Amino acid sequence: MPLNTLKDRIRPAALLVMLVIVGAATYFEFIYYGPPSLYTVVLWIVVVPMLLVATVKGIRSHPLYQPLIYGGMIAIGALQYLDGDWFILAGLFVIAGMAGVAAEIRTRMNTTSETG
Repeated sequence: MPLNTLKDRIRPAALLVMLVIVGAATYFEFIYYGPPSLYTVVLWIVVVPMLLVATVKGIRSHPLYQPLIYGGMIAIGALQYLDGDWFILAGLFVIAGMAGVAAEIRTRMNTTSETG
């Protein structure tokens, strides 16, 4: 039953566009530029699901969506830094992710204190 629900929520046009983008980026990252590092492979494992989740209707209303996106941003920044590329961008990803996590914690604490 949940699979049917997911099938009904996927936006086909958005999924097709995202798969083309991911496919092209995968080609350049793993084939055109040569063998990838371990950090690049792990980065891809983090990034691709974050991109594909954007093709599902109603996913942003899930309570874990924002914390997972912010955690993913921190992971992306850390992996970029460890891979030795894009140091400033890596720092911005980590800072943005940490700011998002802090805002999410503050929002949840305010919501808890108002109801309690």
